[in-house]
Amino acid sequence: MEIKLHANATTTPRIRRYIQNSEKSDRALAKELGISVATVRRWRQRQDVADQYSAPKSVHKSLRPEQSMIINAVRQKLMVPLDELLVIVNEGMQQSISRAGLDRYLRSAKLVHMNILEARELRGKKALKAGMIPGKLRIFYQRINLLTEDGGEHHILWAQEEVSGWIASRAFAGASPILVVHWLESLMTVTPAAIQSIETENKKLFGNELSPDHPLQKWCAEQSLPLVLRGEETVDVALRVESPFSTLIPALATIKLDEYLQQMSEQYNCQWLQKKLGDTTPAKFWALHGKGR
Repeated sequence: MEIKLHANATTTPRIRRYIQNSEKSDRALAKELGISVATVRRWRQRQDVADQYSAPKSVHKSLRPEQSMIINAVRQKLMVPLDELLVIVNEGMQQSISRAGLDRYLRSAKLVHMNILEARELRGKKALKAGMIPGKLRIFYQRINLLTEDGGEHHILWAQEEVSGWIASRAFAGASPILVVHWLESLMTVTPAAIQSIETENKKLFGNELSPDHPLQKWCAEQSLPLVLRGEETVDVALRVESPFSTLIPALATIKLDEYLQQMSEQYNCQWLQKKLGDTTPAKFWALHGKGR
């Protein structure tokens, strides 16, 4: 039977058994076999002669199920590449995880390749070369159920500019079409360049082509902004968090979710340089290549 030894092994199973059965002193055996005294003592204390399994007996999982749920949602909704997702997890969620560790997690969750999630999207310099102009604002909505002490049900709206990746996000106590309109009106005053069109998830909150009197559709028509509903109509499914939110994102121990989302959006837009954007920020990239207001 073939015996596989550890790559750095200095003894064979036969020598190890010889050590265990010998009555010679540790030093004498070490000199005889050309090994260290420590090696002799180690094998004398063992009952077997096989190499021990080198992998950890228990694998520490640094991500809680709810944290994994949040990462999955960000990955799937915003199509965030690995390096950007790593910044969001390390700095935004304040979870210490290596790039390799996050990559392993994405592989286990089958979320590692962007083209598995959806057709690969052009962004940054590659998008410009393809003739894309920044300005399409994609709108998302997610209902999230927190513990009572964390405020219970929240309604999260966030937007992402297609080419630069610029984002904006807020958390509200409730959600309605009028709220969406008011939120978009506020965004028009802070975007780095002009919004050229709106694309939304196909949800009741955003209306559809059969509801021309929907507040969002009426507002887009008044602003001369093309409105596109993406894909087939989807059902609103709430994300349920059954742990204190501050244990998942430590920053939420001192600030509210809405404030946290606004701070993270600002940091992402104005502080995190990205190679695909020419080593600049999403806000600066949109300002440089977008159309004026």
